[in-house]
Amino acid sequence: MLYIKYSKDKQTLNKIVEEDIKFQSMERQAAEVINIVTGSKLEYPEGKEAVNMCLAIQQTREESELVGQIKGAVLVCKNLGVSFTDTIKQIAEMFHLSESESNETVKQYW
Repeated sequence: MLYIKYSKDKQTLNKIVEEDIKFQSMERQAAEVINIVTGSKLEYPEGKEAVNMCLAIQQTREESELVGQIKGAVLVCKNLGVSFTDTIKQIAEMFHLSESESNETVKQYW
């Protein structure tokens, strides 16, 4: 319930999750309820009965940071007048994406 209560207060939520050992091994159903109620979009391995919410939160943060970096790089390329095609190549190289993944990503943020 603490996760749900503080889901909008990221600083307090981070502190609670890091300090409360109950978040290190939580029943999958409880994690799924938290995910749905808070809209957190946390991802965790399929088929496991226990979920490490600390790890799930950390992975979600890292993914969000990567998305932000890619979006920023696309916008910089666009603002500097780099062509769409060259931007796809640059993003693929910089972020180790396939040409196809890069193409879809650049389309999204162009």
